[in-house]
Amino acid sequence: MDDRLSVAPVVPRFAEAVRAVAGVTAFYAGGSIGSRDYRPGISDLDLVAIVGGPLPRAARQRLSAIHRTIGASKLHCAYVPGTDISDISRKHVTWAHERLFRRPLSGISRAELHQFGVTVYGPAPEELVPPVERTTLAEAARDELRGYWTGAVRRAKVWRTDLHVDLGLTTVSRAGVTIAEGRLITKREAIDRLPSLGVPEALTDEIRRRRAGERIGLSGAEIAVRAVLVRRLMRDQLARLLR
Repeated sequence: MDDRLSVAPVVPRFAEAVRAVAGVTAFYAGGSIGSRDYRPGISDLDLVAIVGGPLPRAARQRLSAIHRTIGASKLHCAYVPGTDISDISRKHVTWAHERLFRRPLSGISRAELHQFGVTVYGPAPEELVPPVERTTLAEAARDELRGYWTGAVRRAKVWRTDLHVDLGLTTVSRAGVTIAEGRLITKREAIDRLPSLGVPEALTDEIRRRRAGERIGLSGAEIAVRAVLVRRLMRDQLARLLR
């Protein structure tokens, strides 16, 4: 077993649990596990299962039951038929946010499998998943910004939450490198480059400490000031990256 899976033993257990139910021929862990940036209890588990074909209703129901009983709320998994893997726009059965729905396996997720992918079983990702061209990867990064974050900057209240502050700023930091250089970076690297985007050192350190699992108490006044600052920074970065 790849030693990167040692930080998340639930992954190989889950991979075996769905193997027969969904006819899985290959199973991969991407994202922070592969890049060795995983933080237990903080990071998401981004998984991809390659299946033989479309999943019938009975299989989807059994998968839902497995997901609900596995005890990992941050575990996300896309079930992609091998015959459709070349079509980046096709929607696939995916478990995320505590439910099954359909969405494409994004260019970012595909590139992560090539750069950071961990094979739980089956052939290596590059043998099944087509590479992502640089222009396609850059557009995928822009789509991620357009899809949620352009709407979020219109809502002042959401920027009072640690989640939006941390995830928003690390997302634009990562997207900036992907768009400019055609490569992916970890959240740790994204946090380190925040001061270059105009994020104060104190706020950068706050985000870094929360990612390490530290609880940081702020007063209502401090949260309000931070919200105004981060919303402005996000608006400026989105305008720069999407122009």
